[in-house]
Amino acid sequence: MEIPVSAIIKRIAWLLFSCFALSACAGTGGQLGASMTVVNYSGKGYDWVAVAKPDAPEQAEAADMVSPYGASGIMCCVNLPAKWQPGMKLVVQFKDATKAKTAAEWSKENIPLQLRTVEVPRYAEGDVGTVWVQFLPDNKVALVVSRYDPSNANWPGAVRGWPKPSVEYRRVLWDRDSDLLKKQLLKMQKAKEVAIQSEDKRGYQDAIDSILWELKLLGGRP
Repeated sequence: MEIPVSAIIKRIAWLLFSCFALSACAGTGGQLGASMTVVNYSGKGYDWVAVAKPDAPEQAEAADMVSPYGASGIMCCVNLPAKWQPGMKLVVQFKDATKAKTAAEWSKENIPLQLRTVEVPRYAEGDVGTVWVQFLPDNKVALVVSRYDPSNANWPGAVRGWPKPSVEYRRVLWDRDSDLLKKQLLKMQKAKEVAIQSEDKRGYQDAIDSILWELKLLGGRP
């Protein structure tokens, strides 16, 4: 199956940003290094999400990308005091997902880097765990510092559980995957028709059977 150009562009962009923006991962000077994970409860994707200190808002300490209704990987690291302090804040950097479908379109995009200063809620002393960046509906951003994930009973955040994609978003994904598979199927069927060698015909038929199986697994439109 072909990988969409937009997905390749996003990954290249993320790698370029990572090479130049991420600082070393280590706790220093009475601080502890916490990992960072982004959880997106909105239908909007972000090609860049990072955490920085208010006194250096453009210096990312950890960064990743996240899809709509998805979660990022576990990134390192955000340095936090071993003991929570009142008034603590972090800056969340983010860039909207690209809409470009080609490298040429992507090169002309000028998606701004947005900065949001967010209060750090109280966390357990000496156990910073993970800095969870939550993108919520209505363009809200929240932080939770905990070694527990959102599905755990001990999760201290107000928003619990993992994101659940909306029906509208599931339909968008279904339409995309269905169209791609059908195009691949038509391509293999035409190739089989013009193939001369029986071995080639069998190879194309195997590909056709595989695509038909994927379409079956895809099921009906949500």
